[in-house]
Amino acid sequence: MAVYYGELELDAHENVYAPAEDSFLLADNLGEFKGCVLDMGTGTGIQALTAAKRAEHVVGVDVNPEAVELARRNAESNDIDNADFMVSNLFSNVEGRFDLIIFNPPYLAAEDAGELGKAWSGGTTGVEVINRFIEEAGEYLTPEGRIMLLVSSINRLGKVKEKLADCGYDVEITAKEKIFFEELYVLSAFKR
Repeated sequence: MAVYYGELELDAHENVYAPAEDSFLLADNLGEFKGCVLDMGTGTGIQALTAAKRAEHVVGVDVNPEAVELARRNAESNDIDNADFMVSNLFSNVEGRFDLIIFNPPYLAAEDAGELGKAWSGGTTGVEVINRFIEEAGEYLTPEGRIMLLVSSINRLGKVKEKLADCGYDVEITAKEKIFFEELYVLSAFKR
C-alpha cells in the first residue's frame, strides 16, 4: 500500500507507522529552514523526505530497523539523494549539529508492544520519550537551530511546554488541528 503526500509516494509496511493526520500536520508546518535537518523517529521518511527538498542534508533515524530500511527505499524511489537513514534510539547514534530537528514522537500512555508499538508507546504516562528527547536535543542543535515537535492534547500540552522552557527553550504553537478524540499541536522551540 502506498501513501501519498504532495509529490511523494511512500511505501508502507505493516511494522512501520504509516503517515496519518499527525504526520501530515507536522509536514505541512515545517516552515522556512536551511542547512542540515534531523528527522527523529523517521518511520516511512515522510518528514525527512519533505525536508530534503529544501535542506542541504537530512538524517533520518528510527529505533525500528524496518523503518530505516523503508525510509531508505522511499528516498530512492522518490529520487532523493540528500537524505541518509540509520538506526538510533533517540540520539544514541547521532553525531553533529542540526539547524532543524523534527520529531513526531510516540505519545500514547502505553508500554512497548513490539517494533510497531514503539511508534506510539510513549511510556507509562505517554511523555517519557518526549521528555528524554527534550533533555538531549539541545546538544544537537546549531546556535540558531530549532525543534519542531508534534504534541497531542493527550500529553498535557502545558507540561510539555514547561519541560521545554525548563530546558532553555522559547516555545510557540505553530499549528493545531482537532481530530477524533484529541487535538494535535506543532510546537516550534528555539534555544534561548
